[in-house]
Amino acid sequence: MEQLPIREVAGEYVVFKPLEKVVDGEEPAVVAFLVNPDQLSALVVMANYARESNENVIAPFGAGCHSILFAYAEAEKDEPRAVIGFIDITVRKHVEKDILSFTIPYKMFLEMEAEVEGSFLQTEQWLKIAERI
Repeated sequence: MEQLPIREVAGEYVVFKPLEKVVDGEEPAVVAFLVNPDQLSALVVMANYARESNENVIAPFGAGCHSILFAYAEAEKDEPRAVIGFIDITVRKHVEKDILSFTIPYKMFLEMEAEVEGSFLQTEQWLKIAERI
């Protein structure tokens, strides 16, 4: 527990909801995706796509929900990283066998979203992979 990046949150509650339900005036702290291996591959590439380094995704050990804590901690950094989660074997029995989580600080989500146009996500290679998703 001492190694977990415990953070104080601004409000009494932490709310999880789809991005499409975020209203004007709200800004998510982090964005979490439940992904299969193909989707994870694409998100890892996008996390590194426009950055100088190639170490912009981490997979720290923790229980299922701890990836949210790590993402909150990353959000405080100038160059935040994405967090792969649901790797704890005690959680694996509660999710489908080909699902992991990919959680990113909102600032990084916006950065990645801005790079989609003209990226590999519009190439024939990715479109072929996307067909099987």
